[in-house]
Amino acid sequence: MKAIRGRVLIFCLLFVFGLSFSVLFGQEKLNPEKAVGEWNLEIDAGGEYYYLNMTIENTNEGLRGTISEESGYFQDLALSNIVFDGEMLKFEFTAPTPPDDYERLVKAEFKVGENRLEGYMSAEDLGLTVSATATRKK
Repeated sequence: MKAIRGRVLIFCLLFVFGLSFSVLFGQEKLNPEKAVGEWNLEIDAGGEYYYLNMTIENTNEGLRGTISEESGYFQDLALSNIVFDGEMLKFEFTAPTPPDDYERLVKAEFKVGENRLEGYMSAEDLGLTVSATATRKK
């Protein structure tokens, strides 16, 4: 009986070790370069369109970036809380927003595709969420 329990225990330990090994080494490494670059964003706020330029860089400290409004309304605002999980890119920034030009926290979430981002941006203070797309500058 002890021999059977010992074999079962060894089998279970080997199974758990093998599963852990496959999970650790079977995962694809994150490629932040999919999110890195210069991007042209188009924001559709219920038929009103806004155009932004965004730059994301991969540094030793992680992803860093800035965002600007195309006509100069705001320029080179730092992106914060940048997270890229290999598929989704999330970040925040504080910018003056319509209708009253108050500075508000803007949150963004995009699905990263080949040279394209699709998602949304939101200003929770206004209760506003708008669709956004971006294309990588060539």
